[in-house]
Amino acid sequence: MSQREFTRMTWRDFTRVWAGFFALLTAWMLVLPLFAGPDEPANFIKSAAVVRGEFVGEPIAASVSTSFWSTYVDIDPQFGTAQLVPWCFVGQPTVPACDKPLATLTPVEPSRTDMGRYPPLGFVPAGIGTFIGASDAGARAARITAALACAALLALAALTLRRSGGSLVPLLAVATPGVLFWSSVSSPSGLEIAAAIAAWSALWSAVREGWADRFTIIAFVLSAALLIAARPAGLVAVAVMGAAAAITDHRALVHAVRREWYLPVALGAATVVSAAWYVSVYDANFGVRLEVEGRVTSLSTIASRSLNDLPRLIGEWIGNFGWLDTPSPVYVVWAFVALWTALVWRTITSVHRRQQVALFVVTLAGPLWLVALNANYQDLLGSFGAQGRHLAPLLVGIPLAAALSHRVGRRDSWLMSVALVLHAWCVLVALRRYSMGAGGDDLLGFVREPMWSPPLGMGLTLVVVAVAHVAAWFALRSPVGGFLRSPAGRIER
Repeated sequence: MSQREFTRMTWRDFTRVWAGFFALLTAWMLVLPLFAGPDEPANFIKSAAVVRGEFVGEPIAASVSTSFWSTYVDIDPQFGTAQLVPWCFVGQPTVPACDKPLATLTPVEPSRTDMGRYPPLGFVPAGIGTFIGASDAGARAARITAALACAALLALAALTLRRSGGSLVPLLAVATPGVLFWSSVSSPSGLEIAAAIAAWSALWSAVREGWADRFTIIAFVLSAALLIAARPAGLVAVAVMGAAAAITDHRALVHAVRREWYLPVALGAATVVSAAWYVSVYDANFGVRLEVEGRVTSLSTIASRSLNDLPRLIGEWIGNFGWLDTPSPVYVVWAFVALWTALVWRTITSVHRRQQVALFVVTLAGPLWLVALNANYQDLLGSFGAQGRHLAPLLVGIPLAAALSHRVGRRDSWLMSVALVLHAWCVLVALRRYSMGAGGDDLLGFVREPMWSPPLGMGLTLVVVAVAHVAAWFALRSPVGGFLRSPAGRIER
């Protein structure tokens, strides 16, 4: 096969998987009322400001009632009405959603965003959609453009895994319902986690290939640089990736750095940009210490409470939707944990010692980062503020290590079917919560007599959700990018 044919087939496969993941994100977007994502009003306003050249805005003094990173941004005040929308159901899990069209609301203050000091890059994809305007249509468009970017990163991860015959099962294991939820709302967390998944997929694939494949290296550089630039904490995840790569085969890594000059240049540039933003903008209020009762100062106490909270945070990563008021069914959590356990066990029993040590380091990094996060929250806010999404960029690297040994097998289609059924289950759980509120024994009451209905209506929404999951199954089950290199070095399919 010629290189031109190879490239054409690669991009065709990428497009197919991109469409498959976007179909799943579409299912989520259909069942979620506007601004149901945690901090989505603030993210929407920040996104609109960023693409209009307002990267930070006018600072607001840190206080208990405002975020450490809040600012007023000089854009159409109608965008600020997004802050008025979700409070009719946020914090009230038993209350169904409500519709408050932005066009019907009157601004009560200049547009304020609690994400004002956050780095702008993670808000750009959603910001593109806001050019439609400060309206419900603009809010939905922001979700769509953000979802397209996240789906592209997940497709890049899939293509990287399958180019040498790897399985997509590890990818489906970490692309949990929670990850897809975050990728379907206006949130930089979705882009951050998707970039981490792409980076870890490329890293473990590069380790398996001895850092010899340029496509894999480029995929790693692009996704890792995005992860660093999207949020300063991304540098921690990329540093752990670098440590894992050095432990497994430092000679191959050094050779790749010397051969592929763009690898250190791109990551170094992203680090400089992220560090400069952190020092000059992000940490401007970090010298403020709020007066909060019950602040914990003992590191041992912070560590103990943090580690005890780790199972809950893993459950949030698997899926806790809306403003953390709709947890995934317990059986879904068990199913994903069981899949992760099987993948990790298979990995550590089939790889050599250095790779086992690298996987241990990656596993240890998660709890350590959790303790560091909560220590910082205690110092600033006097609370334990770490969430599952904050740990996900590190945690996804553990099951994805299965890329070192897991190849396409007969069980893949079956496992993919199970994963998609679990996703569909969680979509319906979220739809039920917003249609009639959580709780109650009538599991199907939201279909017959919903108190809130999605824009397409309940019946058509259920049909589209089903079709989206079936389409995703067909898009993801095919041997995407199943390219193998012959002993002569030719690329074959």
